[in-house]
Amino acid sequence: MKVLSRQARLPHEAPIEARGLVKRYRDVPAVDGVDLTVQPGDIYGFLGPNGAGKTTTLRMFLGLVRPDAGSVRLFGREAAKDGIGALQGVAGFIEEPRLYPYLNGRENLQLLAAFDRGGQGEAAIDEVLEMVELRDRGGDRVSEYSQGMRQRLGIASCLVRQPRLLLLDEPANGVDPAGLRYMRELLGRLSDEGITILLSSHLLAEVQQVCTRVAMISRGRIVYEGGMDELTRAAGRRYRLEAADIDRAARVCRSLPTVDDVRSDHGELSFRVDDDDGLEALVAALVDARVGIRALIPETDSLERLFFELTDEPVAVTA
Repeated sequence: MKVLSRQARLPHEAPIEARGLVKRYRDVPAVDGVDLTVQPGDIYGFLGPNGAGKTTTLRMFLGLVRPDAGSVRLFGREAAKDGIGALQGVAGFIEEPRLYPYLNGRENLQLLAAFDRGGQGEAAIDEVLEMVELRDRGGDRVSEYSQGMRQRLGIASCLVRQPRLLLLDEPANGVDPAGLRYMRELLGRLSDEGITILLSSHLLAEVQQVCTRVAMISRGRIVYEGGMDELTRAAGRRYRLEAADIDRAARVCRSLPTVDDVRSDHGELSFRVDDDDGLEALVAALVDARVGIRALIPETDSLERLFFELTDEPVAVTA
């Protein structure tokens, strides 16, 4: 069997095109003129605080809610006019997977496979259980699963359909750190298989580590759409430096064009650089100036602050 490259497996049409999407409840807009495009092969982060309109938007993508205005196209097909046809090759879940707790994992997938795949179920079930690392627990009741296992079984229930587009609403909810790491690895593998993924989340760190492109939504409106690397550059990269001679270190920092926003406070120095080259140049300059470096620590709040500014949320303060 000829194995196609990932690029050859990707569709030519945009998996999702939303234009002017509006949904109101009692005259209050939950989604207010959303425009976004998910390109083939994206791991696309749909990011925003709780109540921003993420879930309502996903419901419209999946045909679960009819928009009051605007349009959604899935692989070039308009969802409102060609509902079943537009959803061919699309799978996902909203808020959390809907599973039968009194059945085991395999039985849950058998029900879906019988409905969707017409006799090809068992082979598909073995494959997807292996992919989500639940094959050894497939005979256990779902009521005995951890939250992370239920989320993985939910993804398996989507994969039984052999989707080209996967929509996941807050898949990290209730998942422990080990489960989060596994989830990131799984989404990367699925992307390598040519599946386009839209991941809705209110967790910036989750989106930052796995997504290639991102849209931020606030109060039903898109406030940013673009590459994750572009967003990271816009936020800048800030570091804290502990040095033997903080005054000399500050002079070195201020002498370099690649270093800006240099601040010195209580024996510590902080600054911003735009990329790894700028950071390497600074370290080399400090060594040449014989400045003893005790610690160089990346600060994590730059991107968070940009997120809070764009979404008009109060900046988080940690003790």
